[in-house]
Amino acid sequence: MPTKCLPLALLVLSVLGASNASAEGKPKCYTTASFEGSWSIVAEYGANVAKAFGKRTVDKDGNFTGTFLLNGPTTGSTTGQRTITTGTQQGFITVNCDGTGKITRVLTASNGVVTNQVDDFVVTRAIENDGRLIATTFEDAVETPSALVPGGIFVTRVQTRVPPPPDRDWDKR
Repeated sequence: MPTKCLPLALLVLSVLGASNASAEGKPKCYTTASFEGSWSIVAEYGANVAKAFGKRTVDKDGNFTGTFLLNGPTTGSTTGQRTITTGTQQGFITVNCDGTGKITRVLTASNGVVTNQVDDFVVTRAIENDGRLIATTFEDAVETPSALVPGGIFVTRVQTRVPPPPDRDWDKR
């Protein structure tokens, strides 16, 4: 009788081992929660025509609010004069499993411009914590020319996660 049980036991163990291995081998996916937290942003307009800096706070569902400061050329200036424009943004992030996605946002600037923008992005750095992917850096590009800097200038951004305060660690997200 023990010789008949041995093949059955091996079969049960191999099935259990296979299901466990496939669960471990399952690729991890990015979700909107992968972006939850505070971000610093550095934006480049064209080939250094203008530069902007900003902050964003993203919730676990991908909704965000933020502020920015843009140092750009003054329209019509022949002497290289610069204009500082500040503003706010609000919107949401949608993300694919592979870390690519879109940012849809409303930008409201101090010069009276209010515009809808869509940006395409890719996660360029991440960590894994407690089985979840957490984005730490991602880069994006606006789909249409800048509404704030004239001349058909495109904008690219690098967004870097600001570490949580000392009293809050990654596991408490």
